[in-house]
Amino acid sequence: MTMAQGSLFVLQFVVSILIARLLGPYEMGIFAIALSIVGLLSIVRSFGLGSYLIRAAELTQPLKRTLFTINGALAVVVSLAILLLSLLGGALLKEPGVEDLLRVMAVLPLIGIFDFIPSASIERRGEFRLVAIVNVFRYSLSNAATLAFAYAGHGYMSLAYGQVISALAAAVLNNLFARDSIVLSLGLQGWRDVVRFGTQVLAISAINGLQGRMADLVLAKFLGLAAFGIYSRATSLTGVLWENIQIIVLRVLFVDFAEQKRQGISLRHSYLRLTQVLTGFLWPVFVGIGVVSGPLVLALFGEKWLDAVMPLSILSLSAALFVPIMVAYDIFVISNETARQTRLEMLRAPASLALFALGCLVSLEAAAATKVVEAVIMYLVYRPHLERMTETRWADYVPIYGRSLLLVAAAVLPAALVMQFYGWSPQAPLPVVIAGVAAGGLAWVALLWALRHPLFEEGARLLSKLLRRPRAAVVAPQA
Repeated sequence: MTMAQGSLFVLQFVVSILIARLLGPYEMGIFAIALSIVGLLSIVRSFGLGSYLIRAAELTQPLKRTLFTINGALAVVVSLAILLLSLLGGALLKEPGVEDLLRVMAVLPLIGIFDFIPSASIERRGEFRLVAIVNVFRYSLSNAATLAFAYAGHGYMSLAYGQVISALAAAVLNNLFARDSIVLSLGLQGWRDVVRFGTQVLAISAINGLQGRMADLVLAKFLGLAAFGIYSRATSLTGVLWENIQIIVLRVLFVDFAEQKRQGISLRHSYLRLTQVLTGFLWPVFVGIGVVSGPLVLALFGEKWLDAVMPLSILSLSAALFVPIMVAYDIFVISNETARQTRLEMLRAPASLALFALGCLVSLEAAAATKVVEAVIMYLVYRPHLERMTETRWADYVPIYGRSLLLVAAAVLPAALVMQFYGWSPQAPLPVVIAGVAAGGLAWVALLWALRHPLFEEGARLLSKLLRRPRAAVVAPQA
């Protein structure tokens, strides 16, 4: 999964640069707002059915038929809602482009009907090599198609076409790899337990999704689509990394943590080690992005995107603050405490949205700064519960955070000195900035080794496996 997502990260990063240069802030803003509307409606589908399938004690055929039926019904409802909104002419913002995008994207939930059971079954079995193959193929194909459509002059519609192609490719491959898990018949046996779990997960997703999507609409309304395009471009630079790490870490560890819970094993050791790995890697990366945000934006997107520099720096800090609680949702689901999480989110989300709206009334930078405050609020709210569910305490995290902060200093200081020398100008010479980043990377690796950090151990173990020659299997003679 790491190797696959690493290659996809590079591919998506390059494609995002090319798309930004081809389309510009306004067209990117149109797609971003259409995607927000689809995401807002898709909250209905956030029923946690995949998590239910993965964590189920026994996966029977009647249960799969029940999950297929409920998922299909939700998908049809969402698709019709998106189509209705498009027929109303993108009434929300009165943008013809939004209307055209929504008509195409209404097909995405329908494709997902036939992809759900096979893809979730593959993950439940822990066959992440197949997951990696599907991801590499679908995103390579969709990115190539998106670029081809953009070069052909289809503008923002290229992004929608790419998403449809991605969904189709995933559905075909997952059904091919998990032919034994294909379900096309309906059923409702045991539906009450599924609906009870799904309702709790839906409430959590609805609260979070509504907050995020309403925040997008508020920003677009108060500051304009061009500002929203700049903000979405800034979030994409940290978001691409965040999403890829989540695919690698959360999808794999959710299966592992769920199995540990079924066997009655404490999550303490696994969770503390995971926290060391995540903060030791992601804190230096996100803080580093914030330090070199000026030259980074200029080199990747050009001068027309320089307004994204300051929001990117602020959002990078907020992303770093979110790292210690990035697996909170999964821990609550695995621990069967989604009802408690719902109550927590009902208190946190409205406060965060109100704070973001106030920031939008001031400036784009102020709106980004509220995300830092939101990260702090979420950490304070979730930390006591995570400690209880993982059988940890605050004293366990103090040395972990201390070592991770040392790694941040070692990794970021050389680049920060370079930027300070050039007055934090986006025009700082790129070769010098790259040299500073490289020096920080070497210092980071050296400190990992000196601290005998779990991240260094994991890297050494992976490298050993890659370099080790596979031995021929020895077949014992039959008696």
